[in-house]
Amino acid sequence: MQEDQSATIGSHVATGIVAGPIAGLRYQTPSGSGVTDVCGSFTYRSGEAVTFLIGGIVLGTCPAAPRVNLAQLANRVAGNIEKLHDPSVTNLARFVMTLDQRGSVEGGVVIAPTVHEVVQAGPLNFSQPEAGFGDDPLVAGLLQVFNATPGVLIGRTPRTLCDPATARNELRRNIRNIIKMTDVQIPLRDGSYVCADVFRPTESGEYPVILSQGVYGKAFYHECICSDDEAIEKERLEDRFFSGNPDGLQYENHETVDTSAWVPEGYVCIRIDGRGVGKSSGVQAPWSVQEAEDYYDAIEWAATQGWSNGNVGLWGMSYLAMTQHNVASLQPPHLKAMIAQGTDADIYNEALYGGGILGEGFWNWWWKVWTANNSCGERRQTDWMARALATPFNDPDAYGPKGTIFMRPELEKATAPVWIVGPQYGAVIHQLGSSETYIHSTGAKARKFDFVDAWFANCYSSATVAEHRRWFDYWLKGVENGVANEPPVRIQLRTGNGGYSLMHEQEWPVARTLYRRWYLDATPSEWQGDGRRTDLMRISPALPLDNANASYSAEVELGKSVLSPMGPVGGPPRWSTGVSFVSDAMTEDMALIGYMKAGLWVSSSSGDMDVFVSLRILDEEGQEIRYDAAAHPAHPVHAAAVGHGLLKVSRRKIDESRSTEYWPVHTHLEADSAPLNNAEVVQIEVGLNPATAMIRKGCRLRVDLQPYAPDGEPTRAYDESYHRGSVNHIHTGPDHLCYIQLPIVSLAQTVP
Repeated sequence: MQEDQSATIGSHVATGIVAGPIAGLRYQTPSGSGVTDVCGSFTYRSGEAVTFLIGGIVLGTCPAAPRVNLAQLANRVAGNIEKLHDPSVTNLARFVMTLDQRGSVEGGVVIAPTVHEVVQAGPLNFSQPEAGFGDDPLVAGLLQVFNATPGVLIGRTPRTLCDPATARNELRRNIRNIIKMTDVQIPLRDGSYVCADVFRPTESGEYPVILSQGVYGKAFYHECICSDDEAIEKERLEDRFFSGNPDGLQYENHETVDTSAWVPEGYVCIRIDGRGVGKSSGVQAPWSVQEAEDYYDAIEWAATQGWSNGNVGLWGMSYLAMTQHNVASLQPPHLKAMIAQGTDADIYNEALYGGGILGEGFWNWWWKVWTANNSCGERRQTDWMARALATPFNDPDAYGPKGTIFMRPELEKATAPVWIVGPQYGAVIHQLGSSETYIHSTGAKARKFDFVDAWFANCYSSATVAEHRRWFDYWLKGVENGVANEPPVRIQLRTGNGGYSLMHEQEWPVARTLYRRWYLDATPSEWQGDGRRTDLMRISPALPLDNANASYSAEVELGKSVLSPMGPVGGPPRWSTGVSFVSDAMTEDMALIGYMKAGLWVSSSSGDMDVFVSLRILDEEGQEIRYDAAAHPAHPVHAAAVGHGLLKVSRRKIDESRSTEYWPVHTHLEADSAPLNNAEVVQIEVGLNPATAMIRKGCRLRVDLQPYAPDGEPTRAYDESYHRGSVNHIHTGPDHLCYIQLPIVSLAQTVP
């Protein structure tokens, strides 16, 4: 017996929307029919199903609801976002999106009324394979009719069938309630513009904005799109990312937020190509004052759009973290919070010329390889790199707050709340810079610091995204969630082989740190259990009794690669150079947390020398303990040192105003440069980047002093004029006390 419809269908007329939106679709319900309007709207009554059609072709039927999408029209998919590769959904979406008058799937589909007049009844086989659907004579015939009928297709013609990946990507955004706008031109104060991709919720309203501006290219994963073929390639890459990720990609776009995780939670996400990148006007000038001013203008533009609530946050990693401090120091009024992961602010000291020695391998690799395809045609850029290479001293005019090469932000003027995530390895960038930037961000209304191991690998995890969302919910949405009451410092105390325990502290460096010294003694150690070296010397908490001297060749055979940041790629292993000192077995457990430094007396047969200092921990069997996680970007073979520092000896002049008991800062001014004369013995201090390590009873300390970057660290500039044929010396004993100073922290007083 047929059920009485009057008992099941509601009397109230409701409005639903076809996600996209899709305007111009015919629809039928038991109580009415019509065509979806410009907002994709249709009417229905509670309990009804709705059928959608194009001309006489039935697309499918689904339960009527306030919001429906094309994936719900195939029964065996029923809107499941994990099943969009089902051809019945893919081909249906391709067909509908091909009919957009403008020829673009972004921002919705508009179907001309004429379409329904020229499409006769007769089902299309949407369930056939993608290739078969594209070759289907019925589909081909309809496309011919569409292309030949005036008013059907106004945009790009002649029209071909929408690519399957393009259709699936747009359908995913429809399901997640995301609208994408590509190459939106953001006006700048000098009359030029930068291009942005804007991702916003489909529901009208005012939302906080998460913004990033960079040089890698805002296309999917990275790079820019300069042709139709490149656009299809990126669409297919995106489709694979959301369909099992066979390419092993980490993010939607290089070191920016994943829109799929943020927009559905009520945020607008904007990716901006900086000047000269992609289709943005102008020329590229990384970390420049110009770049910071452009960022300022973009923040203020985003804050005043109709879909914005006026609160802008910045999120980014590495380059996209570093630029945040520059713009924050200019104090854009609508910048309300930042999350900077793996960052630097003083680029000269923390990234480019650490210890006065150019980080050659990293900079070559980064600019020549990773950003090589960030523009359409020949790269448009200033001569910033040539000028940086020609300016090896820390010239304030070049590297100061208004630097003509790189801008060093006045962090005391950066008032926006900032959450900094610092890595515990990285011999060229981020390890020192993240820590220093946190310490000196004294102007911020609120500061938070995470000191972690695998920062890069974890920052897109669901747990991390949830934590970051709490931070932005508080500062950008005004949600009282307790973020402001939590301990500001969180530390991963590394225990070896990827293990760690978490600590929560009120300050960084930890206030209760005891700085203990172990003294180098250039006499043979009785213990020679290290499998790599058999000429170990001593290091001990006791003062050495006798003067001694350790000598080693300054000459190193280098590999041939100039674009690889890691080495070596040829020649003898770097650990075989220099000299090594080893301690007796530790008699107690020790937690090393913070900054390290070495005090040394050195000389050379040449006019200068490079000193590389590494601290490593050996287990009871003499094997090095790997504290860095065996995950990108860690070296796959060589363990990173627990502590690593370097210094060109002619740059040994200390900046007393910036140095602390735990960290020596050198002036690196040309006027302070002091080459070695007549094998003179000089005293130097070398800072070792901050880190953590749980050193267990029975383990040993090993200190390596080398003339070049050790195994597993990015290559550094190598000046043969004072390396080739030269001999370096380390002087120890009562007359020349050499030491390594380590930060030892009691674990009894950690914040719960």
